[in-house]
Amino acid sequence: MNRDGIETGHSDELFAAQVKLLYNNAPLIYSTTLINGTILICVQRTHIPILVLLAWYGCLLLATAARAGAAWQYIHRHPTSGEARRWNRIYFIIAAVEGMVWGSAAVVLFPAGSISHQVFIAFILAGMAAGAVTVLAPRMEVFLAFLLPELLPLAMRYLSIDTSLHRAMGILTLIFTVGMFVSGLNFNRSILATFNLGFDKRALEEEIARRRRAEEELFREKERLQTTLSSIGESVVLINAAGLIEYLNPATEQLFGWSPRDVLNRRVNEVFKSVNLRNEPTSTAMEDSLRLRSRIEKQNILFCKSEKRHFIEEIATPLYDSHGQLAGTVAVLHDVTEARQKTDQLAYAVDHDPLTGLPNRNLLKDRTRQAIARAQRKHENFALLFLDLDRFKAVNDSMGHAAGDALLVDVAKRLNDCVREEDTIARLGGDEFVVLLDGPTQDRQVRAVADKIRTTLREPYRLGAGYANVTVSIGCSLYPIDGQDTETLLGHADTAMYRAKRQGCDRIWR
Repeated sequence: MNRDGIETGHSDELFAAQVKLLYNNAPLIYSTTLINGTILICVQRTHIPILVLLAWYGCLLLATAARAGAAWQYIHRHPTSGEARRWNRIYFIIAAVEGMVWGSAAVVLFPAGSISHQVFIAFILAGMAAGAVTVLAPRMEVFLAFLLPELLPLAMRYLSIDTSLHRAMGILTLIFTVGMFVSGLNFNRSILATFNLGFDKRALEEEIARRRRAEEELFREKERLQTTLSSIGESVVLINAAGLIEYLNPATEQLFGWSPRDVLNRRVNEVFKSVNLRNEPTSTAMEDSLRLRSRIEKQNILFCKSEKRHFIEEIATPLYDSHGQLAGTVAVLHDVTEARQKTDQLAYAVDHDPLTGLPNRNLLKDRTRQAIARAQRKHENFALLFLDLDRFKAVNDSMGHAAGDALLVDVAKRLNDCVREEDTIARLGGDEFVVLLDGPTQDRQVRAVADKIRTTLREPYRLGAGYANVTVSIGCSLYPIDGQDTETLLGHADTAMYRAKRQGCDRIWR
């Protein structure tokens, strides 16, 4: 295990899988790259010489073509795991070149006399960086090779201009770069965890198959069967042709709490109560194997003597005597309760903020996409509220980070009291929250909810032995007026929130 808790036993195979994902994801960005590049030069044509625009766009076309060519070569050559590092280096170089091309836009396409066009370049570059998270983050060095040369020139350009606005934009660009790095790192860790779960599952299946082959050899004679099964770690149950339990090994006694004298010559369904994953009563694989006279693999929930639930992977195999007559069934019961719980916890952690338990950015985007689809289908609208706490840093600095965390948890609870059950509250990180007001929403309703949130969050917070006061600046966006996709709606609400802050904080802006 590495320090992040991710398996490293499949390092070569894992590396090859990451590289393969890079190349498989490559086509996702072609059209976005060229469309964004086309939009950029069209918008900048009034401030930048046409020859400069065409030269820059030509470089972008060449970089995109290089990526497409490398992806085509990789897909058609089906490289082995041993060639993965060479292909990773190729992609690293292409990503770095493409990052430098985009980063050069902050130098050659940056109009000195138009702030709006400067901001537009920042918007385009930020969008490309955000899109690169899902495409390039399978390999962090490739992601950084694109991210740093793309965003750092923009930050340096802003910082080189001696105005407070440009310095602020430069600092925000650096903060955004760090945020993208953290997002990419989290996405990379999720990918690693997912791949390793797949490797572990495959290893488990191979182990089960190996044990099944061993069982077919060992179970030929009943006396030899019982001697052998008493010593293995997996739960094993043997039933006869009449469906009555003849044998269970010590591992089964320990797992389910039954002693042999409690269960011998009793029917399976009297001892092992079974339900499927939807909590519906069902038969065990032992019963199905006896009835169908075939090997059955099944995952059910079995209850032990104390009514405790166990997630069980059950493999049942029919047994025949020397005359070919059905003699019964033997079943191996593998307890996967802990593995399933870890998988569920991982799935929850991917989509939720660990501090507040609220949905994170990933789940917010998914629910926003669902809200957009629902609104399009029903010809309705909905609203997003982008919240940023005012003076939160002062609480952290004066009372400590533990107090700051406690305040954020209290904010999350208060927000839940301000909205409906069908609405979504998400924490994006730091002291930023987003509220998705689902369903038909009018301006006055949005304003009423925002006012309620301002009033609720303004109340003092009890933090240990002291109290703290914070306010909130809120930016609003309304679908479809302010945008027709997730990123545009979030961007509009984010911008509105910053306008609220510039107006003196504790305000609502749309």
